[in-house]
Amino acid sequence: MGQLVMFVLLVGGGLWLFDGCVGVGALDPRGVGTRVEGKAVVREAGQLEARFSMVGSLDESYMLFGGDATQHRNSFTHAIIAGLPIREARLIASRYPDFHLCKSPGARDAQRLTEDVSFVAADRAARSALVKAVDLFEDRLGSGGERTCIRITGAPLELDSVHIRQNGEDITRQVARAYAKMDLALARRVQIEDCRALLQ
Repeated sequence: MGQLVMFVLLVGGGLWLFDGCVGVGALDPRGVGTRVEGKAVVREAGQLEARFSMVGSLDESYMLFGGDATQHRNSFTHAIIAGLPIREARLIASRYPDFHLCKSPGARDAQRLTEDVSFVAADRAARSALVKAVDLFEDRLGSGGERTCIRITGAPLELDSVHIRQNGEDITRQVARAYAKMDLALARRVQIEDCRALLQ
């Protein structure tokens, strides 16, 4: 059990997102293991079952500054993004149009306002779109191309419990520490958007 908890902690708390540190994993052909039951979200991942509560709604566009959509067996989230909300990006761009470049004076503001969000995909379409967005971000970053923006609709989540499926052991307290500094959200719909149009 100790090794399992350590793996979950590393996956949840050890993924600090930087440009160029992105991995994309293969899709699970059997589905994404997510059930939405009213305001409750249940995610089965490997040896774990995680339960969440939806708290409000989410409809946000982000400019990506990092991400990881690698499929880990016991990770109960499907993707992590480092995203700058578009409303903040517009404000920075009005003063520093090149803010997404490291040399820009606006880069510090963008870094300060970028949010780390860990997403549970509601279905395979949402999971596939998250993977595609992170993959596109990586490709564009490597070629010096345009930025990648996404719009996500869903709901913020609170982690209620995490249990080992085989014996029902509650490991909520150990796992919750790994996610304490990261926002959690359900992604019902994910769309890749044109950053230039969003910034106008």
